[in-house]
Amino acid sequence: MFCPRCGHEIKNNQKFCINCGYELEKDIENNNNIYKKSYYKKPIKKNLEIDFHNIFNILIKLSIITFVILAGIIGIKIFNNYTYSSINLDRSKYESYLEDPSSIPELTQPESLQDLIKNLKDVQNFLVLYLKYSDDSSEDKAKVFDNYRQQLLKIEAFSNDNLLKEDIKNSLPQTRKEFLKCAKYYNKELAPVGLKIVSDTAYAKYHLKEDYRFTYKKFGQYVTSDMKAYLYLRAKHKDEFLENGGYLATTPKEMNKRIANYEKFAMDNENFEKISEVKDYLYVYTFGYIFANDRQEMKAIKNKTFKKWDKKFIKNNKNSKLTPIFSKMVTSANGISTNQFDNLYPYEYEKMLESIRPINGELEDIFIDLRKDLIKEISNVGYKYVYSQTEGMWAPFSDATKISKDSLLIANNDQGGFDVYNNKFKKTNQTINIQNNGQVILKRGQLLIYNPQCLQISKVDYSYGNFSIKVLSSKEIRTYFPDVLIINVDNIGNNPVQVTKETEKQSYMLISHAGSNFDGYILHSDIPLGQEELSNMFSINTIETVNVEWIPASGDGKQYFITFITNIKESTIQTNNNQNLQDNSTTNTNNNNQ
Repeated sequence: MFCPRCGHEIKNNQKFCINCGYELEKDIENNNNIYKKSYYKKPIKKNLEIDFHNIFNILIKLSIITFVILAGIIGIKIFNNYTYSSINLDRSKYESYLEDPSSIPELTQPESLQDLIKNLKDVQNFLVLYLKYSDDSSEDKAKVFDNYRQQLLKIEAFSNDNLLKEDIKNSLPQTRKEFLKCAKYYNKELAPVGLKIVSDTAYAKYHLKEDYRFTYKKFGQYVTSDMKAYLYLRAKHKDEFLENGGYLATTPKEMNKRIANYEKFAMDNENFEKISEVKDYLYVYTFGYIFANDRQEMKAIKNKTFKKWDKKFIKNNKNSKLTPIFSKMVTSANGISTNQFDNLYPYEYEKMLESIRPINGELEDIFIDLRKDLIKEISNVGYKYVYSQTEGMWAPFSDATKISKDSLLIANNDQGGFDVYNNKFKKTNQTINIQNNGQVILKRGQLLIYNPQCLQISKVDYSYGNFSIKVLSSKEIRTYFPDVLIINVDNIGNNPVQVTKETEKQSYMLISHAGSNFDGYILHSDIPLGQEELSNMFSINTIETVNVEWIPASGDGKQYFITFITNIKESTIQTNNNQNLQDNSTTNTNNNNQ
């Protein structure tokens, strides 16, 4: 090899020319780079050997992908089948309630917390089925759901004084920390039915409260769209906004949003059936926010924080009718008075939210009307009368009859008496037996039975959970027939009996406490007798003496003769008649003039 510069012979492994110092490695590298060009590359021989390892890995990956896809498809089918089965199961369960309306749960007054939870859970589950599957109109469903919400307001009145009596470690909470511990204990039990506990002015006193999130989640998809939006609004602003002492439990920013959202809902849903309730809440939130102790005392929240959000309310809610109030708060150094607030507040409202709460704390059966309608459709039972255990009074049964929890109903049976049903229209083992074709009448809220064969009047009495029939004395009969003179035929002999009349027209009743058989007896008299509501009652309308015979229509039997005379003076009668004629003449003259 020779040096490319001077031509001097180069020995092997020399890096530089010893004659001129030329760097030989650089030249060698340049020569080698020439062979790196694509056109100097030698053709690559294909490797015909198969890489089984790579193929196996590819097959494993494809198998996994296929398995995941198949599992997904199967999972979707299983989920759809489960959902379909669940829907069918729910519908079947609802239809079973329709077939047996007495099985529809009733909301009852609880004796313990556990009783309340169990009972309320049953009611809520049926309410979901009713709202979901019932063919009733949306108005009827809304009425039932509103009744449920009204009962929740009553439940909220239950406190640790009358229901929540379990102590936490044998002591009542006295501080906020102790109350939170108590609330944690109770709320875990109450969560399944959408309730929680909140403290009153003193932490040792607490009561139940509706969990708005639960109500929205449980029933929101089954109610009307505006009610759903309202439930969502309440769930969104679920937290109590005031704490003990009148201080804000939420931030001014949250109150700002809450007031704006409630006002927007009120403006967008003027025809909402519960719009007055929305306005009540709006009033309470606005009033509480304006007159919170934080704003008055400037302790927990600085004045500039309130003004900041008051200004933002004005800026963000240009269509708000509450702008004058917030503007006044921004420009006023000392705030505004309650009178100024009332003058500036633009909505019609009730001063306190308590106005929408039921006064009576007794829980009502929210499904009673539904149960009654179902019974009417599937049953041919002819209910006649309803008895209230609390009032001790009877009333005729009709579609408009209000059935309470203590109500008992009676219906005709095939034996001439009555079968007794409870408030769920379920037949009990009690019966009211009426003998000898007795006539049932309702007098002064009491159920009376007249027996025409023995001339006795009895009262259906209720005591110790059972009905009984009690024969009434003459004195007791007069309380139900005060204008009727009573004649006891047991005291009449073979000789005629004289009865003195006190008025021109007088009603009489024949009775017998001996229980003799008077079947088939008829009355004969000198003049026609007026027939009253019972067969043993008649009236005489004359001042003349009247002879009456009461005799058996056929066969042998005792005969009764009664002479009725009057002690009314004829002058008195004539004066009364003239007065009546004068009154009639005046009436006719007035009618002619008209």
